[in-house]
Amino acid sequence: MIDWNDFHYFALVAETGSYTKAAARAGVSKSVISRRISALEERLGVRLIQRTTRNLSLTLPGEQFATECQEMMIQSERARAVVNAAQRCPRGTLRVSAPVFMAETWLSEFTSDFLSRWPDTRVHLLGVNRQVDLVAERLDIALIVHSGELKDTSFHYRKLATQNDVLVASPDWCEKQAHISTIEDLATADTLIRQSEGERNFWIFIQGDQEINVLVNPRLVSNNLRVLLQAALGGAGVALLPYDACIPYFNAGTLKHLFPEYHTPTRTVSALFAVRRGMSALTRVFLDELSEAFARPEQ
Repeated sequence: MIDWNDFHYFALVAETGSYTKAAARAGVSKSVISRRISALEERLGVRLIQRTTRNLSLTLPGEQFATECQEMMIQSERARAVVNAAQRCPRGTLRVSAPVFMAETWLSEFTSDFLSRWPDTRVHLLGVNRQVDLVAERLDIALIVHSGELKDTSFHYRKLATQNDVLVASPDWCEKQAHISTIEDLATADTLIRQSEGERNFWIFIQGDQEINVLVNPRLVSNNLRVLLQAALGGAGVALLPYDACIPYFNAGTLKHLFPEYHTPTRTVSALFAVRRGMSALTRVFLDELSEAFARPEQ
């Protein structure tokens, strides 16, 4: 089997004209250099170096072989430089998955800004409401929302933020439904709820250390949070949506945050990834900037 280190050692000997100097450059002993060159000559079946007690010289095959070995070393340094550059500056293609509503709302804006900041990058953003297989689907990062600690995962993960759903409605709806003054009044209000198989139509809220269940009579049921958001913006009723996704609408005045002292049980947003050691600069910077975005009070 070829040991490419032997080619490197021989190139150093050819360049320096000395086993001692080659050993110093390679960071090994002179005896290692001598032994590896002898093994290389035996493996190739040709004498590469003529040695005497005082000096050494390359044979004709040795000179030709040295030229090729030195070119190989130049190529290897170029390859190393490419890898080092990739580790310092984000470049290439990143494959990311996220829940559909997250991908459709704030994550799409974040990704667009990321691409503007890093012109040598490409992102494939997959919106899915299912468990993904990072290896089979060739994903670099999978963003997930979960309750409690992650269990039975063979992947690395980084906790990015906590998330709650909040009650939202349009200003027009709030004006017309002024009689809705307590959270219990939602039982008689027009509500927009997410379809959840096997569960009754009730919302669970946390206030301090208390848990409150409110049975609702939905006017609209959908498995798509974008549908519920659009219905809330259109004044169709009250929706329970992730706070982060609603921030732009709060700022624009197109949605109001109702009963802010109440929220749903806290969930965690985490990023799953397959490797930690040797992570590309692209993956590392995307994760770092994502963490910074979550850390800002108003994402």
